[in-house]
Amino acid sequence: MTIRFETLAQLPFFAGLDEEALQRIALHVLEHIVSPGQVVILEGEPCRAVYFVIRGLLREHRMSLDGREQVLAYVGPGGSFNLVSALDGGTNVATMDALSEATVYAIPCKSFRQIVAEHQEVGLAVSQYLAGEVRHLSDLVESLALHPVRSRLARFLLDHAEGSGSHGRWTQEEIAAQIGTVREMVGRTLRAFVNEGLMRRERGRVVVVNRQGLEDEAEGRA
Repeated sequence: MTIRFETLAQLPFFAGLDEEALQRIALHVLEHIVSPGQVVILEGEPCRAVYFVIRGLLREHRMSLDGREQVLAYVGPGGSFNLVSALDGGTNVATMDALSEATVYAIPCKSFRQIVAEHQEVGLAVSQYLAGEVRHLSDLVESLALHPVRSRLARFLLDHAEGSGSHGRWTQEEIAAQIGTVREMVGRTLRAFVNEGLMRRERGRVVVVNRQGLEDEAEGRA
């Protein structure tokens, strides 16, 4: 499928380029339609391309040797993934799978490195994007290393609720992958939160009852 340069111009990475440059870059771009649950790249495999999300939502995660999963990020329209591997020539640093049907643009690693070398605007955009990823991962490492499961779970519940009475439909396994623990620990902590009057469950949903109490837990003030 022919990629229109106008679509590329809407991506933050290429917004500063003129039409001629965009048309040349478009020659290297392949479009992929991804089904929900489909794995786009697999951790540890050779890097074949860098990807740009046009629509849909994808999940970046890693798996330990004992089967524990850690979600690193969610990537939606305008985002990108596999930049590090495309730039340093190493293997894929994480697995990416689709949470919904998605459209992604792929540029082969060698072609992308050449694009970055030729266009200062793209190199700057890549640097800014990677800086944001480093900041996000630094915050994630701090949370996993310095905060107990109760605090991390309280913060998760607060982040996914708009206010008292808001709810979410995350499974315990999904929450565990988000906050860096195991499903059993999430289950025990949720039960403790229910017993302490911080939240309740309604038909599989988690409903925040005491927002201030959860905020105290999240900040380690409880």
